[in-house]
Amino acid sequence: MASDSELIVQFQQKNNREQAFTQLMQKHQVKVYHQIKRMVLNHDDADDVAQIVWIKIWDKLDGFKMESEFSTWLFRIAYNETLNFIAKEKRKSTSSLDQDNGTYENHSSLTDAPKSTNIQIQLEQAIKQLPEKQRFVFMLRYFEELNYEKIASITGTTVGGAKANYHQAIKKLEEFIKGH
Repeated sequence: MASDSELIVQFQQKNNREQAFTQLMQKHQVKVYHQIKRMVLNHDDADDVAQIVWIKIWDKLDGFKMESEFSTWLFRIAYNETLNFIAKEKRKSTSSLDQDNGTYENHSSLTDAPKSTNIQIQLEQAIKQLPEKQRFVFMLRYFEELNYEKIASITGTTVGGAKANYHQAIKKLEEFIKGH
């Protein structure tokens, strides 16, 4: 399979545009979907947000100048669209966090494992309690194993800000798990 850069050049030169885009999507769609799903928890919602992300990528790929890695740009768009979705859901929702906790069992786990262990369930509940930015930074670092420079680029913050968000998230997760 061609590199991201080669595929982007093909797309931008209108040379087998659909094929180049399809290959980019095949390379990255699973990671994008899982990153979104970790934030929104619901499969259908994650699928909807991922579709919006790929439509935006199609619309904006002609203007991508390759000043950063494609994956960084892609995750930044996914991050922004996920935050937009969460904000819309918050506006639509009138239920409190306490009411939402009662329906936690209806959400699939972060790992999609058929049987989650008790610690996995506690971790998922703890992650769900984090503010969006801390949750996203934690998941990029912990699950995707990205470095702080890439996280800072995706989230539009400084390296120090990314580190601070990650460490605050860890501290809150530890406190939540100790309390349960």
